[in-house]
Amino acid sequence: MSIHKKSNIVAIEALRGIAVISVVLYHYSWFIHPLESTFLRKGYIGVDIFFIISGFLACYTTAGSTPSLSHSVKYLCSRVIRIWPAYCIVTILYVFTNYIVNSTYPDSWALIKSLAFLPQSSMGSPSYGAPILDVGWTLNYEFFFTLSLALAF
Repeated sequence: MSIHKKSNIVAIEALRGIAVISVVLYHYSWFIHPLESTFLRKGYIGVDIFFIISGFLACYTTAGSTPSLSHSVKYLCSRVIRIWPAYCIVTILYVFTNYIVNSTYPDSWALIKSLAFLPQSSMGSPSYGAPILDVGWTLNYEFFFTLSLALAF
């Protein structure tokens, strides 16, 4: 790997850090009274930065790949293996905890749609009916983008 490519990745990691901090501060500002009218409420831009980073990395990691069905399947599988297990575990733990604390649980179809990164409804953007684990709406977008990229091969 050349020095130029390595510096690009370091810059991406710095952007990822900025995005994480801005999203955390955005969510934190919802719970602290004087913060709701500060610049921290603009921290949602961190989600946009994550989407930009994902698009860049998808192009960066597939550059020079031979377009083929086998490469598309391999790419999709690598993304699913990297993200889905952790999301699945956290979603199921959330459902289990919510059942223990509140004695409520989602219907089976909502759980299946959440775990498959499918929108819950046609409610409108950005979440299109948030999944059971609210923050998972961004993964719905991520996987639709990944699927469209893979189909482009």
